[in-house]
Amino acid sequence: MTAGRRSLQFQTLDDVMADAERLLAGHETVGQWSLAQIFLHLSTVMRKVVDLPASTPVDPAALLDAETKRRVLEDGILPEGLPKPPAFEPTDAGNPRDEAEGLRAAIAHYKSKGGPVAPHRLFGPLSKAEWERLQCVHCAHHMSFAVPKEG
Repeated sequence: MTAGRRSLQFQTLDDVMADAERLLAGHETVGQWSLAQIFLHLSTVMRKVVDLPASTPVDPAALLDAETKRRVLEDGILPEGLPKPPAFEPTDAGNPRDEAEGLRAAIAHYKSKGGPVAPHRLFGPLSKAEWERLQCVHCAHHMSFAVPKEG
């Protein structure tokens, strides 16, 4: 685990924005991405998973085993270094406040949809509840690289 990362879990998507506001009040990052890049990545993924069609292809060779899926959903911890498609790499993020508002809008967009229908690229088909849990885990994973400053 990257040194300095905080232990973080979200039970609901509403918890994500409360932590984002805390980070906007002062933070430092311990990973490779800025806070704005973290928010941009999360909002991009959040929108994609409800906008992709059910027919989105998945590479069976890339799927992780059922035990890894179970462990991630139960423990709420994504392993560091999972490969991500280039489209999900954050590039030119704006300022953190603007990207946080983009994340807020993406969460609202996610909630307004009937739920993701496309299979996950690493975990395969997921129920709506599993998708929501995975979104919370994904947000906690990336936001754990941003540490609030005291005061």
